[in-house]
Amino acid sequence: MDVMAQAAAEFAAAAPFPHIVLRDYWDSSMLRQVAAECDAFVNWDGEKKFFGSVGKRFCGTRAKLPPATLGLIDFCSTPEFLGFLEQLTSIDALIPDPYLFGGGIHSTINQGFLKMHADFNWHNKLQLYRRLNVLIYLNPNWDPAWGGDLRLARALEQGLHIEQAIFPEFNTMVVFNTTDSSFHGHPDPMQLPAGMARNSIALYYYTAAAPTNSSAQKRTDTDYRFS
Repeated sequence: MDVMAQAAAEFAAAAPFPHIVLRDYWDSSMLRQVAAECDAFVNWDGEKKFFGSVGKRFCGTRAKLPPATLGLIDFCSTPEFLGFLEQLTSIDALIPDPYLFGGGIHSTINQGFLKMHADFNWHNKLQLYRRLNVLIYLNPNWDPAWGGDLRLARALEQGLHIEQAIFPEFNTMVVFNTTDSSFHGHPDPMQLPAGMARNSIALYYYTAAAPTNSSAQKRTDTDYRFS
């Protein structure tokens, strides 16, 4: 079995839902430039401050994005990268989001959190179904004691059961299916050193075809859970 076939098999078989963690996928020199830009970034579109998320700053406005960061995001919309994702996930005809709705730079500060949730599954402007999340982490020397691990959970009658925990370490990329049951988050307030943030690039991919493994209902809201 070749490397891509092995990765695709790992993705399909992963619990609690199809996903894969790819380490050192990106050129480290390029990604260090992106990390430095995001660490210095101040021109945020906003900061989440509500029951589902606190301290999460975000920017998906292309005109604001620094050059290396924009270059990475643009590469992730190329036929080369889309082809890689399609082979990895067996989802055909993936379409990137030129509007970066909900995506772009994410940066969560001390005491910040993101409750467990399943993402929206319908992009009104594009009129497309959301199918895939790609998260690229930018944090060198991350200490697990700080928290901030991405948790993946299965929904059971008694609540969510956490089955995976992935720390947001530099040059770690997580790819996972977006469905009504792909619950994920980092729900506990982080304990970060002064001036530190949990930084990542978030990218979402869509198809014109409705998924067969999720609700057919077109949902534009996020389904937050607290247990």
